Amino acid sequence: MQTKTKIKIFIGVISAIILAILANYVLSEVIALNGNKIDRVYVRDVLVKAEVVNTDARVEKGLGGRTSLADGRGMLFEMPDNDTQHFWMKGMLFAIDIIWIENGRVIGCEKNISPSDPRIFASPSDAGYVLEVPAGFCDRYSIKVNDEVKL
Repeated sequence: MQTKTKIKIFIGVISAIILAILANYVLSEVIALNGNKIDRVYVRDVLVKAEVVNTDARVEKGLGGRTSLADGRGMLFEMPDNDTQHFWMKGMLFAIDIIWIENGRVIGCEKNISPSDPRIFASPSDAGYVLEVPAGFCDRYSIKVNDEVKL
């Protein structure tokens, strides 16, 4: 095989690899591997790239069965009814913080909930959205009631 042909093949393979990496990155910013859409959520000025769930089945499953949640990531629940929301740790394998959201504001934060915690957590009042983030998020970023949330 000629040197020019080898160089062309090498450049083609490297280009394909770079394109595959770039496509994977771009898709991971828009759609999670499980098909959930990813949105940028700002809690005060802190960015969370959150998977959005809004069907009964996906809301019920939530983060259950997963082994972790990377820093800067979360799951945003778009609740079908603007009502008092109830969440549990069923199927959870790691600790989280739960942020209750209504009208673009934090209305409450449950901190450092252990996966073995048997309680059912209720929003302090009606909440249209719920954001689950890695444990310690609320303390690390000093998130408090009435902080602005941009969806």
